[in-house]
Amino acid sequence: MHQLTFNNPISSFEDLVIVSQRISLTPISERFREDIYREFTSEITRYMMPPPPQDISETLEFIRSSIEGMQRSEELVFVIVDTEGQFLGCAGLHSRESSLTPELGIWVKKCAHGSALGREAVHCLRDWASENLKVSYFIYPVEKKNLASRRIAESLSGKVIKEQETLSLSCNLLDEVVYHIPVVLDE
Repeated sequence: MHQLTFNNPISSFEDLVIVSQRISLTPISERFREDIYREFTSEITRYMMPPPPQDISETLEFIRSSIEGMQRSEELVFVIVDTEGQFLGCAGLHSRESSLTPELGIWVKKCAHGSALGREAVHCLRDWASENLKVSYFIYPVEKKNLASRRIAESLSGKVIKEQETLSLSCNLLDEVVYHIPVVLDE
């Protein structure tokens, strides 16, 4: 992975909290291990690269790996919480192919589906990253059948730039479209 380039250095990722109207994006930590383990199910991962964890140790490894990736400035991984601090899911920004075109990612727990909280989280992360990172545009790969996630990309003026088949880590063949999502420009 490449390093994300910040407009101003971040002294501690542990203190980086991004707030919107109904949610906060707070850095991933072991505090949320049980929530992530319980909610990152086979139903949630049906259209995603990673498989659901088989046991809590896999969730802990994901959390540790995410924290290390943040410390290396290769990614930002957040837990989405509501205004009462209830866990809703995870959102991330990953510098997979280029630091100037990071990949947005999102998942929300089943009971939060249909509430537009995932959309709010991705909008919030895109807006913050547009202001605080050197970014040309964002990438958002999504399985064609995942209409809710496609609507998130399209709500951000995302345009399909390619189609691809990807084998998930659960050995499911994903028929993906990759969206190009523009940065938010200063007005």
